[in-house]
Amino acid sequence: MFARQAVRSARFGVKPIGTRNISSYINKATGIANTAVYWSKVTLELGKQIYIKEGLAPPSVAELQSVYQSVYKQLLSIAKAPKPFLDSSVAYVKTISKDEGLRYGAYFIQIVGLFSLGEMIGRRQIVGYPSFGPKEEHHH
Repeated sequence: MFARQAVRSARFGVKPIGTRNISSYINKATGIANTAVYWSKVTLELGKQIYIKEGLAPPSVAELQSVYQSVYKQLLSIAKAPKPFLDSSVAYVKTISKDEGLRYGAYFIQIVGLFSLGEMIGRRQIVGYPSFGPKEEHHH
């Protein structure tokens, strides 16, 4: 009797290696997805509470117009006379400490890295763009 149960459990209880691997990947992916959904809901609720408690509200049309007008005026003044802007920019860069320079450099590297990662994902390859046209034949 025990032999039959052992054979039956061996026959039906043991999964092939590929099935076990796929099953473990699916379980991990499901766990990650559930965690992401949970934390996004927590973040959303926290954001709602902060929004209500702080009395936040979207900007009015008049506020948006005044911001865009001031930005437009600043850009227009820079375009008309770039020398004062460049002089003040150079003076500011000279006042940056070594630690700030390293921090800004690290930010720049992170931004470029994320941009490059997005490009790679969009192209679906690391270097170059995929060719969707007819393939050229090379004759040697």
